[in-house]
Amino acid sequence: MTDEIDKIVATINAQKGELMGINAFLMAMARSLTPAELGRVLDGFDNEIAHMRSFLAYSQLPDEVIGGLEGYVKTWNAIRTRPNQS
Repeated sequence: MTDEIDKIVATINAQKGELMGINAFLMAMARSLTPAELGRVLDGFDNEIAHMRSFLAYSQLPDEVIGGLEGYVKTWNAIRTRPNQS
């Protein structure tokens, strides 16, 4: 690989780590909410995901993008059944 490609790959991998950190923070915050508050947050999440799925249905994005979104949705759906970690 060239130096430029190595730099791009390193930047992308660093951003993936940052996104994982943000996701962990959001999950921790969501798990600390009351059931009513969590319900409101997840209702808003469901609404936004519906809009994203509509957009993705008519876009030329790679399957990995759609798969990544669905994996993220699956993770958040797990909070519906296990909202608080003790």
